[in-house]
Amino acid sequence: MASEKMDVPGLEHLKKNPVLRNLDPAEMKKVVGLFERRTYKAGDSVFTQDGEAKTLFIVERGLVGITMRATHTNEVTVATESSGGAFGWSALVQPQRYTASAKCFQDSELFALDGAKLRELCYREPRLGVKIMEGLACLVAMRLDSA
Repeated sequence: MASEKMDVPGLEHLKKNPVLRNLDPAEMKKVVGLFERRTYKAGDSVFTQDGEAKTLFIVERGLVGITMRATHTNEVTVATESSGGAFGWSALVQPQRYTASAKCFQDSELFALDGAKLRELCYREPRLGVKIMEGLACLVAMRLDSA
């Protein structure tokens, strides 16, 4: 069986991400079709803690800080994500509320994936869904380990 080459700019960044790296080319093509590119300037907020989680992000270029409120006035950076890194995984699980905030530390280009569309794809194609959820569990475990 010949492998299918996808000509998607930035695809290598998507393939590096734990959520997507176990997908075969046909599955990756289905998921890539759900992404859109978004551009942010340094200092821009991507989303805020406790906000409705609608989007999973993967960094193509730039640096994004993941912060949590330590007190009512202080935020602590708990992680940073650069090329290939993902954040906003709360868009894939109940109750779809962001558990942290995300802010661009540098000008950034991000792949944005509508969580509802990805969940719908996972329900329609359970084998793909299992791979996505296994990758998501790996991402969450890495984030907890680094914290």
